[in-house]
Amino acid sequence: MNCLICVSTAERIKCHGPWEERNCPECGRYRISDELVLALMDLGQIFDVSRMREWLENQRVDVAIPSIEIHQALLVP
Repeated sequence: MNCLICVSTAERIKCHGPWEERNCPECGRYRISDELVLALMDLGQIFDVSRMREWLENQRVDVAIPSIEIHQALLVP
């Protein structure tokens, strides 16, 4: 399985609800809403990897597993 942020090899974690969860050696553990995954595929968009990793690190101050929803995605312009 691949990381949904940087596309490196990542472990897929089973989770309940409308989420995809990954544990990437580079990006860490996170969840992405199914809505965002579908939007990325439909629009051919990709994440700004360095900005998204920074956002994830900032979120880990408050939560162990950050969740990325469509309005939080840091995409390449």
